[in-house]
Amino acid sequence: MTVTRDKTLALVLEKFGCKLEDCQVSHLGNGLINNTYLVQAPEQEFVLQCLNQQVFTKPQQVTNNADLISAHLQAKRENNGYPLTPVFQLKCLNKQNHVKVAEQYWRALQYIPQSFTLEVTTSLEQAKSVAQAFAQFTSALSDFDSKKLAEIIPNFHDLTSRVSQLEQAIKSTSAPLLISAKAEIEFIQSQSAFIKDIIKATATLPLHVTHNDTKINNLLFSQITQKPIAVIDLDTCMSGYLMHDFGDMVRTCCVSIAEDSTELDNMVIDFDMLKVLTQGYLNGFNGALSTAEQNSLLLGIKLMPFMLSIRFLTDFLTGDTYFKTHYAKHNVDRAKNQLHLYQLFCQHDALITEIVLQNSVVI
Repeated sequence: MTVTRDKTLALVLEKFGCKLEDCQVSHLGNGLINNTYLVQAPEQEFVLQCLNQQVFTKPQQVTNNADLISAHLQAKRENNGYPLTPVFQLKCLNKQNHVKVAEQYWRALQYIPQSFTLEVTTSLEQAKSVAQAFAQFTSALSDFDSKKLAEIIPNFHDLTSRVSQLEQAIKSTSAPLLISAKAEIEFIQSQSAFIKDIIKATATLPLHVTHNDTKINNLLFSQITQKPIAVIDLDTCMSGYLMHDFGDMVRTCCVSIAEDSTELDNMVIDFDMLKVLTQGYLNGFNGALSTAEQNSLLLGIKLMPFMLSIRFLTDFLTGDTYFKTHYAKHNVDRAKNQLHLYQLFCQHDALITEIVLQNSVVI
């Protein structure tokens, strides 16, 4: 679908050396946060993105972080330490990594030809390659000083902080919204033992530069080899724990329905998928993970749907300002979905433990 050819878009493109009338501009991807477009100019193709400033209140930190990460990955690649392709931001005419037009921040990203994205995994072998690619990304950044990265969203995957945000939202929201989310809120409040387990485990784990949004649609695949060639969407790359990245992959790859589906009776966990994700993720680190980190992956599987449900509910109670929604109770339905998944993971804890630990490597 062609984007409306308005004045703002024309001004943005001019700052990247293009004229709107010479370009084909179309929506790209299904992201919930930023607005992303493919620009096809006479002599080049690139990705154009308008950053969501309600989510990224300091957007220049996002673009600066991305430059640092891509430069490190490129250096690793040149020394055969990273098998994937770093994706670079393009400089505008004044050599900056972003432009500001009409109080909006825009950036351009390298477009990799003969590539594609996926919304769901189509085979076990593909899922294994997805997990390995995300692990290779984090592994290649193991010697990068994470203190150089700005904290884009403070306490992004900190469960204690997310619970506090929900509690504050409960206190300040309207009665009708509170009633709509009452059952989900009460269930979350009943999980204090699990919350304590996460707090205790986190205190023992080392920090890494993690991607923090390890969905399959944040990988580019080669049309030639059908394998991952690049990790994309570095917006929330920050210091974090491996269990967050691994848990998010499992949450999005191992479930039979979409995260906003209301057909909860049809939700099924694909345990074969879990097995290959575990194998691929550990392979990507070449046996470099400690026993404590390998064990933490088990907690991450339950943590990520639980924490995401908290985020969905908090957003609902505070006016749906973070996640894009398509109807009034969209975020409540998402929260119900993720809490149901959390409960399924809890019910199958013994089997999940067996699968993950069976594939662990003792070091």
